[in-house]
Amino acid sequence: MQTEPDIEGAPGRMRKSVLGVLLVTVVLGIVATFFGARHYFERLEGEAASNRLVLYLRALNETLRQHQHLPFILARDPRFAEALQPISVEPKMNERLQLLAQEAKLEAIYLMDASGRVLATSNARQPHSFLGQNYGFRPYFQGALQGQRSDYFAIGATSGRPGYFVAEPVSFAENTQKGVIAIKLDVSELQRSWENDSETVVAINKDNIVVLASNPDWLYRPVISLNPEVRNAILESRQFGNEQLTPVDWSFWGENRANVEGTSYLVASGDSEWRDWTVHYLQPESIILRKTLLTTVFFGSIITFLLGFATFLRSRRIELAYTASERRRTELFETNQRLEQAQTELARSAKLAALGHLAASVTHELGQPISAFRNHLAAAEMGNEITSHQTAENLNKLVDRMEAITGQFKFFARGRGDKKTNVDLSVVLQEVENLLRAEIVAGNIDFQSADLPIPIELHAHQIQLEQALINLLKNAIHAVENEPQPKITIDIVKGLDSVAIHVTDNGPGLAGTALTDLQEPFYSTKPSGVGMGLGLAIATEIINDHGGELTLGEVTNGAKFVVTLPVGDIEPTQTDGTRT
Repeated sequence: MQTEPDIEGAPGRMRKSVLGVLLVTVVLGIVATFFGARHYFERLEGEAASNRLVLYLRALNETLRQHQHLPFILARDPRFAEALQPISVEPKMNERLQLLAQEAKLEAIYLMDASGRVLATSNARQPHSFLGQNYGFRPYFQGALQGQRSDYFAIGATSGRPGYFVAEPVSFAENTQKGVIAIKLDVSELQRSWENDSETVVAINKDNIVVLASNPDWLYRPVISLNPEVRNAILESRQFGNEQLTPVDWSFWGENRANVEGTSYLVASGDSEWRDWTVHYLQPESIILRKTLLTTVFFGSIITFLLGFATFLRSRRIELAYTASERRRTELFETNQRLEQAQTELARSAKLAALGHLAASVTHELGQPISAFRNHLAAAEMGNEITSHQTAENLNKLVDRMEAITGQFKFFARGRGDKKTNVDLSVVLQEVENLLRAEIVAGNIDFQSADLPIPIELHAHQIQLEQALINLLKNAIHAVENEPQPKITIDIVKGLDSVAIHVTDNGPGLAGTALTDLQEPFYSTKPSGVGMGLGLAIATEIINDHGGELTLGEVTNGAKFVVTLPVGDIEPTQTDGTRT
């Protein structure tokens, strides 16, 4: 049966529904704003990073380009080549080279023989002079000695300062011996300018080693693990002095993303004109995220306010219309509810009326045979035809029960039965077990009845109560008859003012059938020909007449019926044993 709707609460539920739609809309709007703003700022910051990269590339290229011509000119100057004897270098040669280095703002200009030994240098009078040093192990020397121009970036083997080396081959007088003239460009000023900037930029050589960086901790460290051959070549040439070549935690992902030392960056990259260097401008993604969040909060607040205000106005109009509509629906709902209740009662009354007619017919048809049976039994006792007193007593009990059962059928035709008395529950359970013992034994059922250490008295009609429990147990017996290990259990749970009788079986269960359907007269889940579908209907009427309730319990397998009966209102007993 339907319950009456909460008319006053309905508009409130509508407001919650509208609020839910509003929240979803706001969330979608904020999410769209977030991703839109993120895409916009990524593109904006990407363009800015590309523009900044151009400046850094230009500065690097100009620094390395500005003296590329000087070794070529010096190599062809007679003062430094054809007129020069490697075994008798003029003392003034060092002064000339020093003057040239000062004017060109070079760290050093120096002349080497075929073995790599320095014959003359611009820093001859300075600490860490190159004069007399041998740089034959340097790749730039080896390349120039082969007759081609060569350049190289390394940490100075003598000075310990990084520099960019450019070398040209030199032919001494009368081609008696070849040599090399080289210059060293000081890149420390460029390195310092990158460090002083608040931006993040690095230059990586073709071996994937950082040669210039705004973060000095990254200098001379590879961004990937070096293979052994490259690593050994670098160590043998002492390109980076005593550096351990510990890799930087650097990983690229996507087209323009990188994670360096746990920080995510947007990357703009470009190749320099010299030495196959690549310059990376790194823009922290936290800047993009911060701008995105600020924009999202701003526009999200505006979206929330506008949608909330518009929804508030609309919900007010809907609430007024809805309230008026619900008031009109209330009367119709109440009328429908009464009609449904009357229809249900009418259907039940029709079933009970049919059951009443059946009960009257059964009572009428069985009344005379039972009376005749009692008379024949009395005559047999009087004529000493029954020699066993116990047999006579049992037969009389059966006649009494048959008369009680036919009287129970009258329960459906007339309503309530005989007067209730105080009944011991253990006696009822024992009598039920005795009556069904033959069926229990025949079915090889593991039957376990409750053992009551303390008597529990009920104010009830004993025969009717026994019949109700017999009907439940018979249903259980029928349910377990196909089980390999049939089992039926009766448990008693005593409460403060009630007692619960649990009848549990391990049969196939009720297959989702509702208890209300099972309690209807003539409704049965048993196969055709097994029962009339009256067992639970009779049991329910008896239990309800005793002020109790029949419910279903929860079990994993099988079924559990719970009969709850009140234990209060027991009729007092006088001291002589009679009822008051």
